[in-house]
Amino acid sequence: MATHGFQVNVPSGFCNPDVQNLSATEKDMARAMGLSEDEFRRSKFDYFVREQQRRDRGRQLGVLVEKVLTELGREYQLDSVTWNPNTWTWRFGVTTAGGSENVILQEDVADQIIDFDTPGEFQRLRNMVLFGLGRTDLIFEERG
Repeated sequence: MATHGFQVNVPSGFCNPDVQNLSATEKDMARAMGLSEDEFRRSKFDYFVREQQRRDRGRQLGVLVEKVLTELGREYQLDSVTWNPNTWTWRFGVTTAGGSENVILQEDVADQIIDFDTPGEFQRLRNMVLFGLGRTDLIFEERG
């Protein structure tokens, strides 16, 4: 399996990664939500599963973005893929010859690109990445 040089960052909603041993704050939260500690543990476990799924999707997106960047040359490198839970967006941190750039992609668009996995969806991602990097000259270029 190929390794990729980018990081996938998905901030956790929990400070305590231990599902079995709830912190005092988590026990208070469970009570405030009207949940038993066992119900809170199950919810927390389900949350961590979804968090890992989001990390996996971020990695899939990163691999696709790297594929787009290879056509631009070695001076374009994907450094990070970061999930922003406040805006429901993915941010791709790209190093270019001119410095660092960010490309933002809405979650619903990212999901369509991954889920449909068609040449048209890849072209859509390509166009969005090129636009985000200011390389609109390549979007309308004839490709043979």
